[in-house]
Amino acid sequence: MVDLSWVGPVGGGAICFGAGILAWMKAPRSLPAGVFLAAMTFIVLTTISGSLYFAPGQDHPDIGAMIAKIFIMSSLLAMALLWLLTLIFPIERKVSFRPLNLLGFVMVATVVLMITLGATAGVASSQIDDRTAQLMFGATATLAVLITANLLYSVTKADAKGKKSAKYFLIGFWVGYAAPIIWMLEVGGVEPFAHLDAEISDMLITIGFAVSGLLYGVAIATGQMSIKAPASEKLGSSSKAKYKLLHRHVYLVEEPKPDFSLEIFSDVLKGRCIDCENDESFECESIDCSACGLPCPCRVCTKYKSRSQGLVVTRQFAQDIRNKCFLQTTPVIWLTTVQGPENMDPAKLALLTDYITNFMESSQNGVVLVDGIEYLVTSNDFQRVQKAIDRWTEAAMTSKCRLIMSVDPKAFDLKELATMERDRETVRPDAKESWRVFPERI
Repeated sequence: MVDLSWVGPVGGGAICFGAGILAWMKAPRSLPAGVFLAAMTFIVLTTISGSLYFAPGQDHPDIGAMIAKIFIMSSLLAMALLWLLTLIFPIERKVSFRPLNLLGFVMVATVVLMITLGATAGVASSQIDDRTAQLMFGATATLAVLITANLLYSVTKADAKGKKSAKYFLIGFWVGYAAPIIWMLEVGGVEPFAHLDAEISDMLITIGFAVSGLLYGVAIATGQMSIKAPASEKLGSSSKAKYKLLHRHVYLVEEPKPDFSLEIFSDVLKGRCIDCENDESFECESIDCSACGLPCPCRVCTKYKSRSQGLVVTRQFAQDIRNKCFLQTTPVIWLTTVQGPENMDPAKLALLTDYITNFMESSQNGVVLVDGIEYLVTSNDFQRVQKAIDRWTEAAMTSKCRLIMSVDPKAFDLKELATMERDRETVRPDAKESWRVFPERI
């Protein structure tokens, strides 16, 4: 009778491979999707070589040793690729192979190291020696820890979609990893798993890969998980802004973190003006617009003379804001005592005020987001900060700009908060009364 014990493990691997193909179809030019597909491919090789592990027997020791080597190398490469995926997912990090940057070097060096470990593994016939089994266990366990730690760190900097994708990826990873590690320990003769029934370990690996692959496939198909890095704005027809921000108005957004403020800012910056009827305009940041050779109809606009031009002043790290909102040319000023070309010392409040007001006066159709008012107060007294806010407000009103300020109401007493709310539109994202929520959705 033909032994069909390989059908289950191979089927589980095939489901994982299908999830990889689906991720690639969703983002065919995405490096993360390519790495994910490669990892799923090596999982298939792992399941095939694992199911054929004892098939050659003692009659064909060379074939058995080759299958064992394929199993070891494919297992290590699958884990390594999943770890490398977390370096570029769910947040974007620049990878360059020509010229080679640090992240590109790490990726190449990791793959070469795994291939070297697999090629030099000690096997006799189809038996993995104890040293190789321990090495495999140590390497895969280390990579599993790195995968988990890197994902947990990345989600703190990812947007909502990235956080959800990372959650599904991490669940699927541990579902798929837990069962094969037991199988690996059983094959390597590691106690107390050395005496585990082979059929039980085979069934565990089948269930683990199948459930992991199904979870990945369903999450990718339904859009719950996206294996791709954030992309810059695509050249295409731009939609109108979702929020209605009036010129010469100042909006005080009361929120613990500037998430809603960034959402409004990004929407107004890259969406068409609320009264624009030109469907041929496309998403862009109009800073350095004169250097762009694309035929943009917004250049001949007689009302605004430009798409919205933005400025961000924030307590958050500037590059994190760029990654989160996909900003390329928009200036992002980081409030910090650390020196840098895009950094501003919060104690130099007059210099910051000059920068903001000069931008408002020189920009066309400007929109400015200021986050970190609480930090400015710690470096200055509240009265000085309030005078600066009044100056920004006046500049916005005289220059036809829109100013968004994000503050945490818990950081101020009632008198201070009332002072800031005066002459400004108050935005409360969590307000139950719709009439209290500004700006209005269109």
